[in-house]
Amino acid sequence: MTDRMAAFESFSIALDESTDLSDTVQLAVFIRGVDKKFTVTKELLGLQPLKRTITEEDILNEVQKVFTSLGLPWSKLVGVCTDSVPSMDGLRK
Repeated sequence: MTDRMAAFESFSIALDESTDLSDTVQLAVFIRGVDKKFTVTKELLGLQPLKRTITEEDILNEVQKVFTSLGLPWSKLVGVCTDSVPSMDGLRK
């Protein structure tokens, strides 16, 4: 998968947070990327556990960790989709 991501011309991510059975908040990070041949790849990049109180800064830090671990450049990011909860939209600190 890492080889395919390195070939992306651009990509977008989708973020979703939910609480698992052990009452831990999890941030799911999905990617959709396209290469020079217009081949589209969709994958789950990571499932990151979060603290009980979640801010937009917490979410950004977890996304940064995923990008860094996979070598994804921010310059190729063209879109972000969320589930519109306040912590995802930055409406609540």
